Amino acid sequence: MPDPAVTSREPSAERLMDELRFLSELCQVVAAKSDVQPILDWIVNKTIVLLSADEGSIKLLGPDVGQVAKTLVRRQSPGTESGSWPAPISISVMGFLMHHGGALASSDLLNDERFAGLRGFQSRIRSVLAVPLNVDGRITGMLAVTTLEPGRQWSPNETQLLSIVASNSAGVIEQARLRTEAQEMQRFEQENQRIELELNQARSSQMNLVPSGPLVADGWEVHGRVVPAQQVGGDAFDYFLLEGDRLAVAIADVAGKGVPAALLMSNMQASLRAFCNGRHSIPEALRHLNRSVTRSATAGKFITLFYAELDPAAGRLSFSNAGHNPPLLRRRDGSVEMLEVGGLPLGIFEESDFQIGNTPLHAGDALLLYSDGIPEAFDTRDEVFGDERLMELWRTEGQRPPDAFIELLLSEVARFRGSASQSDDMTVVVLGPRSGA
Repeated sequence: MPDPAVTSREPSAERLMDELRFLSELCQVVAAKSDVQPILDWIVNKTIVLLSADEGSIKLLGPDVGQVAKTLVRRQSPGTESGSWPAPISISVMGFLMHHGGALASSDLLNDERFAGLRGFQSRIRSVLAVPLNVDGRITGMLAVTTLEPGRQWSPNETQLLSIVASNSAGVIEQARLRTEAQEMQRFEQENQRIELELNQARSSQMNLVPSGPLVADGWEVHGRVVPAQQVGGDAFDYFLLEGDRLAVAIADVAGKGVPAALLMSNMQASLRAFCNGRHSIPEALRHLNRSVTRSATAGKFITLFYAELDPAAGRLSFSNAGHNPPLLRRRDGSVEMLEVGGLPLGIFEESDFQIGNTPLHAGDALLLYSDGIPEAFDTRDEVFGDERLMELWRTEGQRPPDAFIELLLSEVARFRGSASQSDDMTVVVLGPRSGA
């Protein structure tokens, strides 16, 4: 049964002294502590002492007052337990305060006719005195004290005292909460700035590992471009001269994006030039490279790679494709061939064999190497750019100089994507006749 109403009477001198002492000490606590949690702890412990209760709690509502309270602090002492109130009790008490806007005094919550749904429920929360926390007419939470045994009769003076404590604490708690949120936001922004700086530095290092300009050799030139989806990515390309006036070109893609992918790729790039030096056959060089990648890759990581060597004097392109998107060889007449001969991606098995492919390469022919970020670019309708669109663009526009075609392709992908974000790294390399040759 609910407690009978008791007529109010003038506060005692002792209660007035308690109020003044609380306000004085609260000011000192606020001056000494900036975080919300120590202030909540102090208010709860002070309230327990003032009202000779077993436990005390403060619950703070989230931004949406319809949400269940999300913050709870309580004093743990001999005979009390630690932890949140059971959900049925928490929701019932908070709901009562929000509906009625005043205090709740109950000598036995589990047998209170106002809370028929709690009848028979097992809980340590029995006698309850709870009042809402109000800030600018908005309920922001509640302050409560409880006893472990039923039968505690809460007097009007006690109810008024807890209400005064709550009215003086609510604003202090709200300001401390806002201050804590602002500090957390500042720390979050500082951490974001630190991460952004490190990622930009990593991207700069990554870009230093790919050729910064074109390579020209005996009537041929090669250009490349990588556009990471994040600050750093898992795509890379390389081209360099070999003995005998030959030209090497490579493109690679790590499974995944971000710093881990970039680190694995940087290790592979260093090994690529060490093993693919023109003194080993292409299959032998890739076997050595594969062992190096397998030993340095974490579980589930692998690298697709296309590597080719051009002998301009012989008019021959030798290559091996380790699981990469087949490069597109455009003949002078506009026909297109896919270069697929090779083997598995690097890093899957430590011992893998790679086949070599050979094809003639004459004046007017051109080779397009690309990563899957090109054909798999999505637009706002989740449609992909696609292999067919890429093939057609290369067939009809591949006679352009290598750098001009790269710019055209990337602009076409960007136009297709529209406002959709870039979902994967994009890398393009074009080997073609030297401009003006």
